Amino acid sequence: MNSVNIPSQLLPAFYSPSKLSECAGNPLIEALPPFRTAMEILPFFSRKPDFAMDERELPAAARILCISRLNNYLLTMPNHADVLEQLGLVIHSGYVHRNPILPEYKRSLVHFYRESMAGKIQPIAAAGPSTAPSFSLFGVSGIGKSTVLEHALSFYPSALTHSEHGFMQLVWLKVDCPLDGSLKQLLISIVSKIDATLGTAHSKHVNDRTTVDKLIVDVAKIAAQHHLGVLVIDEIQHLLASSGVGTQKMLNFFVTFANEVKVPFVISGTPKAKKFLGTLFREARRLSDHGSTTWDRMKPGAEWNFFLESLWKYQWLKKASDLDPKLSEAMYYQTQGITALVVRLFQLVQHRAIRGKIEQITVGLINKVAKEKFALLELPLAALRSGNQERIDKLEDFLTAGITELLLTRSEEQAHSAKKTEAAMNIERALLTSNLLLAGQDPKLVGAAVNKLFSSDGIRGGALSTLVKDSRSEKVANKLLDILKDAEVSGTDVSAAFKKAGLIADVSEGAT
Repeated sequence: MNSVNIPSQLLPAFYSPSKLSECAGNPLIEALPPFRTAMEILPFFSRKPDFAMDERELPAAARILCISRLNNYLLTMPNHADVLEQLGLVIHSGYVHRNPILPEYKRSLVHFYRESMAGKIQPIAAAGPSTAPSFSLFGVSGIGKSTVLEHALSFYPSALTHSEHGFMQLVWLKVDCPLDGSLKQLLISIVSKIDATLGTAHSKHVNDRTTVDKLIVDVAKIAAQHHLGVLVIDEIQHLLASSGVGTQKMLNFFVTFANEVKVPFVISGTPKAKKFLGTLFREARRLSDHGSTTWDRMKPGAEWNFFLESLWKYQWLKKASDLDPKLSEAMYYQTQGITALVVRLFQLVQHRAIRGKIEQITVGLINKVAKEKFALLELPLAALRSGNQERIDKLEDFLTAGITELLLTRSEEQAHSAKKTEAAMNIERALLTSNLLLAGQDPKLVGAAVNKLFSSDGIRGGALSTLVKDSRSEKVANKLLDILKDAEVSGTDVSAAFKKAGLIADVSEGAT
């Protein structure tokens, strides 16, 4: 028998009877975590990295890796509350009139399936609201829209299997619009993601569709078949910017999901997308009946101070500094209150401080790193500083592209920096081991002593105490220990300190 790989995100459904009459007996709702208000969720919404003060004494490579913990940093902010609550409402209320164990719903689902096979679109159920609940979220790139939506969705299972009822439930699905703005490619990616989540094989049946209209019907059919709770479409501006996607096809897509198969959707994009969709939604009337939310970048004041002060304590520098008004002003000037840029600049400045052995954040360092690393963002950031909305609108695409490029290279750059620093440490470790042996130290003790030296405890823990006590050359060992301690305090390279003292041979210059 062939083995079946069940996707890890497909969980068995458990049920909790609903106290609401309209939800009672509906497995799609009773298998979900209970609806929570924003005030109930917010205390558990932050995503903060592990941090300990003594980590500031770790070797450089380890501290650079620690800084990468901020990649997933998320601080709960007041504007998150509305999105959290709206998302829960959309998922739960969207299922109220979609009970798959009711005979009339089953009949309407079969009817829709048969009609859709013939290329027609028929409503799944006659009863209930005329459209599924949906909402939209807009704001400049980098302010955390995608991060907040993804984290809010994580409070719900993505997919459930109802073995006693014989169906699978796709609670939520989040897709990013393709960069080329192709509606067809977006629809294909929706089906591919459904297959990856549920372990199905719908893609092989829809990839050959020649027209977008037929593909829309196929995707709607599949979404209805698996009881999709909400479809989240991110980076919608890519789709709207494509010259090949007409308003009518866009309207057909949204109407089919919201009005015909009753699948709620959430869309997220930039301010430019909001302008286009405002017109589109007026044509479709109630397609965004749960409203539209717009997030702006942080402005100097209480919100900015709260965010930066909360972030500032995550310094893995030996000379970690307190946040003062000049540092705050420099950080704001270089990031203009865009969340992703603030966190990224904070990381990059720490990288530079460690690599340059400065070990502290200064205004000069902030400005220098920003000038080098934010070069692609120079024009859009200047537009934001000017406050000229016309300039800002014209450079919106440059801002989006620059931030995307910056974040895409983040993981690669950090991995390279850590690897490079670690390689340098390994060279230093090898040189130190060789030089200690040349200085007459006991070969049995050198390895353990060097490992201890490069550990988190380092010299502070008495790394060479055993070596000093048991060495055949105690006088030399004591002098080595003094030099090592001085190098630790001053931040001097230990191998260079040994060479300067004339106690060791320089193996890099031919010693064997």
